[in-house]
Amino acid sequence: MTKSKKIWLGILTFLPIAFIIIYIICFALYMMTCVDVLDSEMGDSNVTDPSPFFAFFGIMFVMMFFTIISAIGLMIYYIIHANNNPKFDSNQKLLWILVQVFAGGIGNIVYYFVEILPKDTPHLPPS
Repeated sequence: MTKSKKIWLGILTFLPIAFIIIYIICFALYMMTCVDVLDSEMGDSNVTDPSPFFAFFGIMFVMMFFTIISAIGLMIYYIIHANNNPKFDSNQKLLWILVQVFAGGIGNIVYYFVEILPKDTPHLPPS
């Protein structure tokens, strides 16, 4: 695998975590606007338009959708990569597949740093 492909795969590996961080930020902003909307229902005239309430909810929904799609796609990619890796025996393949399935995003990150990121050692011809 070329260095640029490894870099792109690393970016994609950390992408679900970035989506979750954006989701948490939007959730906090959503809850803050929720208080404003409740104040407006009580008749407070100083409260602004409730549209941010729905905007943050939409962003949260989109971020969760992207998180789920990217996490499933990466899990499938890493399972296929572990299964096709010629340096693994059947036990190692099974171990890495179970790590991918049960550890989720953390398993992707571990597999990336342990198996994909290290430089490939050149195969020396037999002497």
